[in-house]
Amino acid sequence: MAKITRKRLARGTKLMPTHVTGALDATASELESINIERDQMQAPTAPFRVNLTLPYLAHDTYPTGTWTVPIPLPPLQEDFGKQLVTTNVYSPKYSVTAPTMKLRSVSFSFGQRGEPAAIPSQFWDATGAETDNGKFGYSSERGKVTYEDVTRLSIRLSIHEKPQVFFGDTYPHKLRREIWSTVIPASALAGESLRANPFIQGGIDIVVDQYKTLVFTVSCPGLEDTEGNKRHLALVGIEASLKFTHDLVSRDSGATTVQNIPIDGGSGDDKSGAKTAPTVPITTPAAGTGIEADASDGVEYNIATIDNEFRAKLNGGYDVFGDVPPTEVIKHDASYEVFAVPLFQNAAHGGISAHPTFSATWPYIGTRSTPTAEVGLFDRRIIPIHHSYTIHHAILAWNWSPYRPLGWDGVNPPPIDPLEVGTEQQKAYAVAPSEDIGLQVGVGLGTGLAADDFTYDQIGHIQMTDPNDYASGSTTSTPPSGWGVGSTLIDRIRSSNAPPGFYVSEGGTLLVHSKWNWELHSIPLDPSGDAQQGYFDQGYPIFMGPGWTTTQSRQNLDAVAPATAGAEQWIEVRAVMYPTEAGKALSEAEYRFNGTQDISEFPSILVGYGGCYVYLICKKHLTR
Repeated sequence: MAKITRKRLARGTKLMPTHVTGALDATASELESINIERDQMQAPTAPFRVNLTLPYLAHDTYPTGTWTVPIPLPPLQEDFGKQLVTTNVYSPKYSVTAPTMKLRSVSFSFGQRGEPAAIPSQFWDATGAETDNGKFGYSSERGKVTYEDVTRLSIRLSIHEKPQVFFGDTYPHKLRREIWSTVIPASALAGESLRANPFIQGGIDIVVDQYKTLVFTVSCPGLEDTEGNKRHLALVGIEASLKFTHDLVSRDSGATTVQNIPIDGGSGDDKSGAKTAPTVPITTPAAGTGIEADASDGVEYNIATIDNEFRAKLNGGYDVFGDVPPTEVIKHDASYEVFAVPLFQNAAHGGISAHPTFSATWPYIGTRSTPTAEVGLFDRRIIPIHHSYTIHHAILAWNWSPYRPLGWDGVNPPPIDPLEVGTEQQKAYAVAPSEDIGLQVGVGLGTGLAADDFTYDQIGHIQMTDPNDYASGSTTSTPPSGWGVGSTLIDRIRSSNAPPGFYVSEGGTLLVHSKWNWELHSIPLDPSGDAQQGYFDQGYPIFMGPGWTTTQSRQNLDAVAPATAGAEQWIEVRAVMYPTEAGKALSEAEYRFNGTQDISEFPSILVGYGGCYVYLICKKHLTR
């Protein structure tokens, strides 16, 4: 162990008791102090991945064939540091002892049907009797293969970073430094027997500033046929995985500082995750005592005492049932983990637009015949819990990225008769101009799979209204604003050169200003009256993990006993975007500027291209 030194003896030196037992005694002290640190381990860091998914990418985006996703990776609660600069503006407080995070590799894949070919998109309209476009422009050739068009699949991947609004970034919220990029040439995807799909680039060693937002971008402009033949393509089933490493840290523990943590465990009752040290007795022989082997102060006996600890393994962390060992010696037995939870993905038109012709294609929508307040578009995701974690932050990434619902170029005849739907509604380039829109996102822990009991604990919740957040009674706002201002807002990201629009009235003239593609908002953890470190005051970390008889008893969650009673089986993330006025569907939300029209008459975005994400920033544990 690096922290333990031994005295080197020259030939002829008189042997003293401390020459033999000094290093052994120091080793025992490290074990009894539960002080085996990351610097003493062969692997002082642990990996984690941010996995991103997109059902398809076609040419119907702004810009063409481009998809962006922000990735927030804030420090864990105990490492999060901020200092107030001026009202509602902070600066990050860096610490030399804070753990380090590094980007290590990036992988990217999409479906090619095992062929050196490209996939025609739903907008394929190549001339010929074999193509049937149908009423909504969905080509009968979609999903097939085209070998000659694979030469257009040159894909650029990049990662940028930008300062966060919380730490002083201002409009127009553009990307800053590019920290990594690569190009997958079309030739790498066209090999008869070998193709770089999945593509993996390792050997990356880039330190990540955790107080900035990372933005991952996929760009493939060749998805659009610019030769006029309408041989449009799609990248189907995109999967991207960014691998990071984070220094090992100590796990969370404490009856009052970790919600829902097991009260008892293998280390004893009322421990709440605290560690119990072993007893490692090393006896130093008295001066003048002869050198012995197997006596209680003998050399072999003392060495065997240390060896026994190593034979029994250096314990730490949890087992799969949230239990801890009777004794532990590892100080740093946890690391960083991210759950990237997608929402509102796989919409029929890439995103969700306000016109009912497009919004009604979303399968999860409230009653259409008799609309009521808070009934609208909804989605949910369920993530099985196989190991134990503590949640430190929950962050909503809401997407406003613009798109063309049916790939309409704005020049040639639109896919749907304008008399039926309207012309402008076949584009989605502006954030819905209504204050009568609300959003709720919740995070819960559930139990009940193959069981007699079925229940949830809500561990995080956010509710916002008015996606443009004008001042009360105002119809102007420059620069544009957004919901959650000052209470939950972390960042705004203009991730492309074609951000969505934002309607404003200036001098009686209706204008469209540039907004941003993404908003990041902090989802408060249920607080229990606490005010812990983070972007905004929130609750202590929340333990989650399956338990057994010994670990079923848990500390309070939000000041009450958890309903799941130590039997958490899954995480559930839910979101609903709804009209705040009863009797109106979401598409009938009142247009802000005249009170007589509704947002379905405008090219209004409800959910941007590719859907949204909820990020759960966790601490994961060494698991036996």
